[in-house]
Amino acid sequence: MRKLLATAAFVAFTITSASAADMAPRYKAPPPIVAPIWSWTGFYAGLHVGGGFSDSSAVVTQTNFPGFEVASLGNDSSGVVGGGQIGYNWQFAPNWLLGIEGDISGTGIRSTNTAPILFAGGVPVGVGFNHIADRNIDWMASIRGRLGWVWDRWMVYGTGGAAWADVNYRNDLTFGGVFNPVSVNKTLSGWVAGGGVEYAVSNNWTVRAEYLYYDFGDETVVNLSPVIVGGTNNATWDNHIHVVRAGVNYKF
Repeated sequence: MRKLLATAAFVAFTITSASAADMAPRYKAPPPIVAPIWSWTGFYAGLHVGGGFSDSSAVVTQTNFPGFEVASLGNDSSGVVGGGQIGYNWQFAPNWLLGIEGDISGTGIRSTNTAPILFAGGVPVGVGFNHIADRNIDWMASIRGRLGWVWDRWMVYGTGGAAWADVNYRNDLTFGGVFNPVSVNKTLSGWVAGGGVEYAVSNNWTVRAEYLYYDFGDETVVNLSPVIVGGTNNATWDNHIHVVRAGVNYKF
């Protein structure tokens, strides 16, 4: 009798436990949170600021009179550079990036240099007899392609394309006073190449640092000689400009 009661109690307990387990809510772990994958693809626009410098020179020659030395004026110059850019990036394969960017910068890159006027053999013409070569770069602009290598939010890139600059030149002579001052404004075309590194600080903002080299070739400004009838005073600048700048972009 006791065995029968014990068996009945065990069966009842087992059934009750199974029923309670069926009635208890089943626990499910929440799905894992997956961070969104960053992509550089898209349009962007931003601002930049930095500095530019040029280690080029101006060479002054006289025509129709061999009695003057050729003058070489060191034309080193530097100044602040600042402006804006807009562009589009396409990330593919999956760590490569192709892009196109246009930018424009106002600049304070200016230099004024003086060299004495010399007879052949290096003999000075006299005190106060000088060549003056002045160059002022008002703005530079470019349209460039970009090729980059990306890993997550970092990118390194090379860039290059066409460039333009608005430049003011002065080619003067002084003989106790300024003679025949000539000022010329020209829009030059050339090419630009460089590279940089960029980092996405958020889903919409990126920061960058880059270097650009501009080459606008040689430019000659002619000044009629006040000394030799029919002669000219020719100042030729080689226009090579280096720019280092930092930028911030908003990615749409």
